[in-house]
Amino acid sequence: MRPRTPFNMKESLLNSKIMDQQLSEPSERQAKNGSFAIVPLRKAVDVIYGHITELTKSDETLREDVLNAGLGNPVSQEKIKATISNLMTEYRIEVDERTIIDGMTGVESIFAQTCGASLIEDLYRQKEVEEVQVNGRRIFLVVNGESQLHHRQFESLEDVRLLQERLSLCGKKPISEKNPVLQSYMYNRSRLVMAREPYSDQPTINIRNFIVRDVTLDSLVHDSGTLNVRMGELLRLLVRYHASQIVGGSTNTGKTTFLFALCNEIPVKERIVTLEKEFEISLRERLKGVRNIVALREVEESRLQMEEAFKPILVMSPKWVIIGEAKGSEVSQMIQGSLRGHDIMGTMHVKYRQSFISDVIDMVKQDGRHHDDDNLKSRIARAFNILIFLRIVNVNGTNRRVVTEITELYANEQDQVFLNPLVLWNYKTNDWEFTGNKLSSALMDHMIQHGAREQFFESLGVY
Repeated sequence: MRPRTPFNMKESLLNSKIMDQQLSEPSERQAKNGSFAIVPLRKAVDVIYGHITELTKSDETLREDVLNAGLGNPVSQEKIKATISNLMTEYRIEVDERTIIDGMTGVESIFAQTCGASLIEDLYRQKEVEEVQVNGRRIFLVVNGESQLHHRQFESLEDVRLLQERLSLCGKKPISEKNPVLQSYMYNRSRLVMAREPYSDQPTINIRNFIVRDVTLDSLVHDSGTLNVRMGELLRLLVRYHASQIVGGSTNTGKTTFLFALCNEIPVKERIVTLEKEFEISLRERLKGVRNIVALREVEESRLQMEEAFKPILVMSPKWVIIGEAKGSEVSQMIQGSLRGHDIMGTMHVKYRQSFISDVIDMVKQDGRHHDDDNLKSRIARAFNILIFLRIVNVNGTNRRVVTEITELYANEQDQVFLNPLVLWNYKTNDWEFTGNKLSSALMDHMIQHGAREQFFESLGVY
């Protein structure tokens, strides 16, 4: 809810009417059931907020609905909006259209300012919006990987702090000078990150939408231009015949969406175990067919962080282990699991292919144990067969998410590590090029054991 000191509702309503009489338009209109006071949004917010605050003191169900609505639960939101509408009728008030938030109704505006996410309530829900960034009073939207200034603006930094407190209250995690950073999740699984003074020079709010569209490799070829037909067929074969794959890239490059497309190629009969920090990719609900999928997540309060949460997976007999995002010591378990015969797919925040191995070594060493670098490099090369890199590329003035590289990673019998690029993006021609390099015999032998035929890959020029 809106963290403010309770006030006298009758006095607030009286002040609303007095202030409204100062407007140039008539302060009342005739309706079928009598006259309604036309009040500015701020006054309507004060009246409704005060009443809801009083109601929640004795109604625990309503209080939970208010908290859930603040984080975006649609059922709770509809209940609270219905309550707001009833209260407006009871108090015989309507919101002056000149003061409502553009694009919203009066009820929606009151909800946004009392229980919702204020000026960004409707923005983070828009399908094309990847991230909403509140930086001080200004609001920025990230669309197609590009930050755009929005025309809405908070009236004061205090309004931003009030929104921070409301969202932290709903998420049941405090934000204050003593705890100036908060990381949480909205109801739709969007990541919520907030910071304030003294950590930041002004209050900031980031809501990063978790956009995993129900895509296929074919739709990424024909609809998005993320890869071409030949690349799609190569990746389809690599999944079908059990090559472990890591999708790398920077923020907002579409790694998780691409991972979902790869998972779409897993045969229906193969058992899948997923591990994430939060249940985000939702394969069981979204993949077609009746599938044997176990979904696991990190549970910090039970000391089941990602590394510990990974360990039981290996005795669950998965054909595939899917890691939503690997970024810490759990990578050590991924390597061990892969080398023990479990095929792995996942994403990593990696900017360059050239630094992939060193980045993975850094992640592994977060476990605090001693690791021999040379031995670790060869283990990494044997564990992760295929590296897929995504970037946002400007093509003819338009940003596009593109697979800029498909590379095989392998180690020979002398533990020498090789990076073997199969497909590269040509930044001069804005098109893909197959390098002519061939898959290693070690990977081909592995895939042949799973039913692959050499001619499948020969026809694509990679063997």
